[in-house]
Amino acid sequence: MSDKQPDKQPFAKFRKEAGMTLAEAAERFKVDRTTIIRWEKGTPMIPLKRLEDAKKILAASVRELRPDLFEVA
Repeated sequence: MSDKQPDKQPFAKFRKEAGMTLAEAAERFKVDRTTIIRWEKGTPMIPLKRLEDAKKILAASVRELRPDLFEVA
C-alpha cells in the first residue's frame, strides 16, 4: 500500500498543464474567476455537473479531477 496521498484538488495542476490562466479557465467554464480559485482550493471541489466539461477542457479523467469520489472508507 502506498503512503502517498492523492491531491485533494488537482484542478489547478491540470489547468496549468493545459496552459490556461485563471481568466481563460473561467471563460471556458463560463464561471467567475473566483469560482476557479475556489475549485483549485477545493472549497468547494469542482461540482459533479461540471466534470464532463472539465474532462474535455482539461484533458483529465474524473478519477484524476475528483479522487475523493474513489476513496474507500
